[in-house]
Amino acid sequence: MQGGNKPKTGNLVTPGDWLGVIEEFTPGEGTYEENGAVYASTVGRLLIDNVEKRVKVIPIEARALPKKGDIVLGKVTQINKMLTFVDIGRVRGHDIANPFSGVIHISQISTEYVENTSDALKPGDIIRARVVEEKGELIQLTTVEKNLGVIYAACSKCGSELERTGNILYCKNCESKEIRKIASDYGRVKL
Repeated sequence: MQGGNKPKTGNLVTPGDWLGVIEEFTPGEGTYEENGAVYASTVGRLLIDNVEKRVKVIPIEARALPKKGDIVLGKVTQINKMLTFVDIGRVRGHDIANPFSGVIHISQISTEYVENTSDALKPGDIIRARVVEEKGELIQLTTVEKNLGVIYAACSKCGSELERTGNILYCKNCESKEIRKIASDYGRVKL
């Protein structure tokens, strides 16, 4: 971060990152001082207290590997006829900086028959899913349960937020109607 890029509160820092000089800040938790400069000693988020003139690093929780049975939130990135690929960004209620890759097989989307994954999920959808298997490169997910599925979706035609009307999603902007495997609390979830 040295060389003109002044660190700011909230920045992600790693051990050895320059945070300032002792004339500016007193080193706090997660930092150390060397030759008049303050550096991060751990991976975390930077917190600058301008009142106390103190700088510290709040450690980031270790990357929580999703486990079988965990509820996760993710974004649909890609679909094909049989599979939906998901970037998992929240595990057990904690946001994670580097998403995990997940996959939903067509048989794990709904209790109702789904002919093609694009009939139930679309790229860009935010979904809530349950981990059914965490072994291997891709974490296997399901959205079969009533409280699982799409919790936020944008219109495929104009990009506006879709609103729930019964069992379909409706776009107020272009009046398009779309079908998704929606979670029971669609539209009431704060992301």
